[in-house]
This record gives sequence, structure tokens and C-alpha cells, in this order.
Amino acid sequence: MFESKHYLEKEFYELVSGKSKLFSIIQDYALDGIWYWDLENPENVWMDDKFWITLGYQPGEFPHTFSSWKKIIYKAELEKAVSILYEHLNNPAKPYDAVIKYFTLQNTVKWIRCRGISIKDANGKPNRMFGVHTDITLYKENELDLEYNLNRFNNIIEGTNIGTWEWNVQTGETIFNEKWAEIIGYQLDELQPVNIQTWMKFAHPDDLEKSGNVLNKHFEGLSPRYECESRMLHKNGHWIWVLDNGKLITRTEDGKPEWMSGSHQDITQKKQAQELNRIFIENAPSAISMVDKNMNYIAASRKWLNDYGLNHTPAQIIGKNHYDLFPEIGEEWKQIHQTCLRGEEKYNDGEPFIRANGEVNWIRWRVLPWFESNNEVGGIIMFSEDITRLKKMDELQSLLQITEDQNSRLLNFAHIVSHNLRSHTSNFSLILSLIEKQESEIFNHPLVQLLNESTYKLSETIEHLNEIVQMNISSEKQLSELSFKAVLTTSLNILAVSALEAKVSIFNYVEEDFRIKAIPAYADSIILNILTNAIKYRSTERNSFVKIKAHVEGKHIVVIIEDNGLGIDLKKHGNKIFGLYKTFHEHKESRGVGLFISKNQAIAMYGKIEVESTPNVGTTFKIYFLHAD
Repeated sequence: MFESKHYLEKEFYELVSGKSKLFSIIQDYALDGIWYWDLENPENVWMDDKFWITLGYQPGEFPHTFSSWKKIIYKAELEKAVSILYEHLNNPAKPYDAVIKYFTLQNTVKWIRCRGISIKDANGKPNRMFGVHTDITLYKENELDLEYNLNRFNNIIEGTNIGTWEWNVQTGETIFNEKWAEIIGYQLDELQPVNIQTWMKFAHPDDLEKSGNVLNKHFEGLSPRYECESRMLHKNGHWIWVLDNGKLITRTEDGKPEWMSGSHQDITQKKQAQELNRIFIENAPSAISMVDKNMNYIAASRKWLNDYGLNHTPAQIIGKNHYDLFPEIGEEWKQIHQTCLRGEEKYNDGEPFIRANGEVNWIRWRVLPWFESNNEVGGIIMFSEDITRLKKMDELQSLLQITEDQNSRLLNFAHIVSHNLRSHTSNFSLILSLIEKQESEIFNHPLVQLLNESTYKLSETIEHLNEIVQMNISSEKQLSELSFKAVLTTSLNILAVSALEAKVSIFNYVEEDFRIKAIPAYADSIILNILTNAIKYRSTERNSFVKIKAHVEGKHIVVIIEDNGLGIDLKKHGNKIFGLYKTFHEHKESRGVGLFISKNQAIAMYGKIEVESTPNVGTTFKIYFLHAD
């Protein structure tokens, strides 16, 4: 289209053929095109083919004019290029060097660096410009990316209130940003000149040794990062908590630590929240502990320490590692901890935990994560409850259930015996009675007499058994409010003749009309039975007496019946005195049933019977009835 050689192109080649300086500038720079400009006729500017190809256009597609060049340049960039040009023309010592954005054929951006020099005529007036183009798009994009990332990083730091630092371990040279100073209440200018001593001056003395140990571990390669929580003195005079993070960047040629970089973050609020959690956990009635991501204790309740036999106070356990305190913990538990540190929860309603000493504890447990303010897991909370006693109680409950079932079956059996067999023994007695009336001679036969005696004893046994069965059935009845004086009077009237015949003096010292809660038949039975025994087992070697007293003791009325009869050797018979069919004296009417029934009747009414006795001295019974207050 524009095939004839442009006059500026011809002039340029003629010019450079004898000008070594122009050849030098071409050789010095990596070119992506050259240009030659007629300053006397500024519309005319020649661009070589490489320039157009760099921008994606076909050579010869545009005329060699300023107007065509102006169409593919950003407007703001054009103004900048013209401004730099005039500065160069007015002062040749100031080079023409501009980075300009161009549109490509694909409507993308190319960053082109334009450099050039002016050429003067015989009168010393600039009449031509020669220059070169260099495509720096890749470099510029990287530069912009770097600038973007730097701005982004700075914005993140600004938004998170993080101070940054750099430290030359060997020289002590230290670089802090403004935020680092603001965290402790200062402007950076107030702290100048800064070095590592600046940090140490504000650090809490008790934390310097701790941070130094953590730092040395990092220098020795034992930890990937330096991380330490420590206190620093604020300008206002109070202590704040900071999280100090850092990493060694370079080492000297002989391997010594050199440059480190890191950050300071104010974690005072976090530590205050942890302190509240610590106070809450320490005083919790349950076994609770709180650890960080490294399984180091932040807090533990006193019950946790007691339940697991840890010989520490709540303050002493802080900072201790969980696995150091429980070396017996296996991989299964460690996996549970790691799972919860990833944000999950785990629990179990009861499983055995074998301690290092072989002791087995049954525990119910739950492990769940706790979160920082940024929603990241900060550690885990472990809750456990020692249910060993409950487990044993469950086993005991199971045994009690078995016993209850067996007792129920025995009671059913006794019920059948007391009711069904009772009718058969009655038949035996009736038949024997008829034989005695109709065949009196046969009734005198020894075998018939033995049968009669056996039938009588069987009937008596079944009557006793029926009383016991009826007592268990009746124990479910509701208690009634009774006058103890009336109960006692009834029994004394029944026994008046027996006491007179046996020459037993009865002294009733119960003056107050106590009100008791009892099943009437049971109350009558107990009093009558104890008084009857006192008369029955009197001593013939002295004047016999029975003394009756009563008083209030807590929720009960205690009735005391004292005699000076034969007494019982409690050392020999104490554990069976209330047993069924247990007798302790040779007496034709002794059956060993009365005390057994009386004790169980008292228990059925939420009371009890106690006994004190000395052989040939006497016996004292204490009967406890509920007080109807």
C-alpha cells in the first residue's frame, strides 16, 4: 500500500551510516522497533516494521504519520510522552525516556519503553528525533502484580492490626513498621533509633527467658517457626499480650542465623477471654480441661485433676502437655484429638480407660473444638465423667433385679403353699377328727398319733407361712395415723391375766399420747409379740418386771420395752436373733417366728427394731415407728 521508501527512512539510513553514536544506542538496547521523527514537519514520523509487528499489525497498514501513531496510544500516555519530549528538547541533558501503553490489534495492552535523542541542524536547532522501542509488557505486568500483592499484603496487615519486624540476629539491626509501635501505644518516630534492645526494653522480664528458649529451638531447627505469647509494656503503663511469630530467612556462610522476619499481633482480648474461661473451668463441678492446638493445657477444673490423680494445682498445670501427663494414651485417642482439632466433635457414653498403674476407670466423655475470633480452631475442650461407681451401681442394680425376680418367684411359691396346701392340711385335720370320733381305738394307735401330730405341725407351719405372705402383701397398704396409747392399751388388756399368772409386774411410763404412722394390725402385732416374749421368757430366780417407755427421736417415736428375764447371748446369736424358726431357750411354746415377723412388719412401715440383751440379766427392745407430726 505504501511501497515507496519514506524520505525519513532514506534519510535515517544515510544518517546512521556515518554516525557511530546512533549505531551505539541501537546496539545498547534490545529493540522492538526504531523510529525517526521530523520535528520541522511533526506530522511525519517513521516507524520501522518491527514496531507494528510487536503490536500485532501488518507493516505498511498505517501511513508514517503522527496521526496514525496517535490512534493506538492511550490518551493520557500521549500527553505524558509529549511532555517528556519538550523537557528533552529544552534540556538535551535530560534524556527522553518514557513508558507508554499502546493498543494492540487484539485490543490488548502493550507496554512499550520509548527512548530517544534529538538531532540538531547546523544552527544547533533540534530538527530530528531518533529513538528505539522496547517491549516491556511482561516486566510491567510482573511489576503491577508485585505492586498489587504488596498493596494487598499491606491492606491485610492494616486490617488485622498486625505489626511487622525484621531482625538481623548477628548485628542486632531491627526494622519495625508503624503498627508495631502503635500496638504498644507509640509512634515509630518516638522509638528511634530502634534495634533489638527496643523490643527487650518493653518485654516483660518473666517472658524473656521463655521466648529465648523458643527462639533457640527454632534456630536449632527443632521447630519450623518461632511462635511465642508474651507481655509487653504499653505506653499507658499496663501490660498487653502479643503473639510473636517469626521465621529465619537467611543464615551466614558459616551457618549462623542471620535475618529473621515476623509479626506482632495484639491478643490481649483473647487472653482476657481465656482467663475468664480458665476461671470458669477451674471452678466447674465437672471434669473439664482446655488445651491449645499443641495439646498444652490452658485450663483444667479441680475435678479433672482429682479424677485423674494429677498432682497439680489448676495454676501449675497450665502449659503442661497432655501427652506428657498421660503417657499411657494410645494412638486411638490421639486420632480423636486430631479429628476434633479439624473441627469435629466426638463423644462416648461409657468406655473403660486403663491407667498406667493398671487401674480401670469407666468414663463418659466428649471432645469438641474451641474457636478463635477468626473462626479458626484454637484447640479442644475435653469433658469427662468418671462413671466407675455408676457402672458398679449398674452391676449392683442388675444383681438387685435378679434378686427381686427371685424373691418374686419365692413369694409366688409361698403364696401357692400358704393358700393351696392350707386346704389340704385342713382336710387331713378334718379326717383325723372324724377318725377320733368314730374309731377311737384306732386313734390310739401310735402311727395314727404320729400322723395327727405331724398334721398339726404342718398346719402350724403353713399358718406361719401365711402370716409372712400376708405381711408382704399388706406392706403396700397406706399407713394410718394411730394413737400409740390406744395400741399399747389394747395389748396390755390382752396380756393382763397372763402377766398376773406369771407374776410379772408391768410398768407403763408412757404418759404422752404419741401419734404414729402405722398399719394398725402390724403395730398391734409387734407390741403384743414383744410383751408376750417378755412374759414368756421371764426369770424364775427374781421378781420379774417389764418397763415400757417412749420418746421422740428425729422422725420416729422410739418405744422401749425392757425386761429382766432370761436374756440372750448376742455374741453367740446376735446375727440370727431375727431369723425365721430361730429359738434361744428351751420353752415348749418357742417357735422362732414372732421376732422374724415383727422385724419385717417394722421395716414395712419404714421403721426398725433394735435389741440389747445380756444372758440372765434381761433384754431391751427398741421399736421405731414413724412420728405423725
